[in-house]
Parts: sequence; structure tokens; C-alpha cells
Amino acid sequence: MVSRYCYFESIEDKFNFGKHQGLSLADVMDFNPSYVKWCLEKCDGVLVIISHEALSQIQDAYPELPLGSDLIGLCEKRLQERPSAIETTDEPYVDYGHNESPTYDRYRGTWAQDVEGYSDDDIDTIFDGEPDAYWNIDP
Repeated sequence: MVSRYCYFESIEDKFNFGKHQGLSLADVMDFNPSYVKWCLEKCDGVLVIISHEALSQIQDAYPELPLGSDLIGLCEKRLQERPSAIETTDEPYVDYGHNESPTYDRYRGTWAQDVEGYSDDDIDTIFDGEPDAYWNIDP
């Protein structure tokens, strides 16, 4: 079930979740374009939506990056599924349960952080500081 969204109206809009939170779509495209594709295809709990304008900007800025028709089709589908909240507010998702921004330094390079998107605090709390124990939780 999707509990929040990340809507990119342009490539300058910022991620509001995950290990690249606070970075723009363009910044992440510069050094990790596969993360963007992963977010669109597999990110649970966050509906990632890239607008037509942002897709056009990606194609212009990164002509060497093949954006297969399946990826463009997924973006089109997501645009049709987007929650009405996106259309009525410019406010991003805010997680009021945390007072500090999550960090992603101590466990960088682990599957739990780099692929699953768990923060350092999540790994400390959920996995008792053992990032390799990510497989042991119920979805």
C-alpha cells in the first residue's frame, strides 16, 4: 500500500525519501540513474511520479540514457494513478515522526541501505545494527 508520494514536476524537484533525500532528480540522474528506475519499478510505500515535463527534461539532458518504452509507459501509468493531493497542494510529504533528518553514512554500501533505502537509524533500530539482517522482516 502506498502511504506517500514523490512527485517530480521538473528535474530540479527533490527526493523526499530514501538515501538521496534532499537531492534533485537531476543530481541523482548524474550519478545513479538506475536508482530512479528502481524507484519507479520497485519502491514500496512511495508512489514515485515523473511528469511529462520532467521526462522531457531527462530526455533532453541525458540523450545517451535509453529511457525504454516500458519506463515511459510506467511513468504514464503513474501519472494516471496519482493521488488527487498532488493536484491540490504543493506541499511535499513530511514525516512528523522524526525530529532529525535520516543519515545514510554508517551503512553505505550495504543492500539494506543502498537498495532497500533504510537509513542508519532504521538499521540500528530494526536490525540491531546488522544491515545483513534486512531479509528477516515481514513485508
